[in-house]
Amino acid sequence: MARLPRRSRAESSAPRKRSDAPAKSSGPKHAKAQRSLLARSTWIVAPVILVILTVAVVAFLAPTRTLLDQRRTAATAEQRLAELDQANADAQAQADALKTDAEIERIAREQYGYAKAGEEVYHLLPEARDPVRVPDAWPFEGLGSSLAR
Repeated sequence: MARLPRRSRAESSAPRKRSDAPAKSSGPKHAKAQRSLLARSTWIVAPVILVILTVAVVAFLAPTRTLLDQRRTAATAEQRLAELDQANADAQAQADALKTDAEIERIAREQYGYAKAGEEVYHLLPEARDPVRVPDAWPFEGLGSSLAR
């Protein structure tokens, strides 16, 4: 039996000539190749689209969250500003009142006990507190009468 000559490595890796390649048919094999190409591209394109959508959602949500936080902070700051404006208005009204002679006289009489010449000032003591109530049971029998004195 005669042996066929072996191809060397250089020849085996070299592209085949048209005459060496098997004849292609445009039948079911060609459709199967297109379907496998679509299947492979679907496996590549689907994750890429998913990654792009995920990045878009994250890119949209991060600024939205920041915007909502800034609105909340601005509302809190506006409320604090309104409170401070009210406190400033009250302090200004009190300062204006302290510039009048009537307010100065009222404070001098109430807080410092001042009086005009010829007036007498009476200081009243606060009311006495209720006496201590003790139960009439054994250890406290004589204690109640001594506290009432």
